[in-house]
Amino acid sequence: MIGLATGIAMAGKRVVACDMSVFLHHAYGQIRTAARQGDDLHLVIAASHTGIAVGPDGSSAHDITDLARMRLVPNFKIITPWDGRHVRQIVKVILEEKGYYYVRLNRPNVPIFLKEPMSFEIGRAYRLNEGERVTIIASGDKVFNALQAAEELGEGFADVIGIATLEPLDSDTILASASRTGRVITFEDHMYVGGLYESVAGLLAQHKPTPMRRIALNRIFTTSGEPDELAKMFGLTTEALVRFCHEFVEDR
Repeated sequence: MIGLATGIAMAGKRVVACDMSVFLHHAYGQIRTAARQGDDLHLVIAASHTGIAVGPDGSSAHDITDLARMRLVPNFKIITPWDGRHVRQIVKVILEEKGYYYVRLNRPNVPIFLKEPMSFEIGRAYRLNEGERVTIIASGDKVFNALQAAEELGEGFADVIGIATLEPLDSDTILASASRTGRVITFEDHMYVGGLYESVAGLLAQHKPTPMRRIALNRIFTTSGEPDELAKMFGLTTEALVRFCHEFVEDR
């Protein structure tokens, strides 16, 4: 599928290829080859069933390393939509602009929480809540949890930054928030290795060393279960984030 999609894109057509993320893993060599075919192609790869949100399909179907893989492929822009409305807005943008795109989608229902119109700009992060004590940086469906946590933490506590584009990363927005709060927590449904946490940590280490914490999956194999059960098992919940924020602030 990826080879065919690449050939069609090389013929000047706009192409969207979609499959479960774990199956796209098997086509990693073809994806890398596609990215070498010049800057004038228009190829979108939409990866569904990502993270532990896949749930009862089990560990073999939980792709918790896809962002790490795709960050290693030059030319690809990595997009992490937050809800269904966001997906529609993103698709409108990327179908109009040539390039290579990896769009990370998940399986279960996600609350529609974005108000319309919500703009989407490639390479831009969005400040969704204002706070002064800690910065929460979240991607994908975890942006919803981050906003829930900010509400529970109270007015003025958490600066929430929603990451819609992991590559390229919006350095300015992240650095500005880290400067305000002096503390950063990342939140993602992905192994911490190679994902949002290490992207942000690398940026801060180079430009503004800042105390950090992470809520992400460890370097482990997961297990089968309902999405909500797995989120509790692996600590990827709003409650865990609220607790982390309080503990982080009290540490200093």
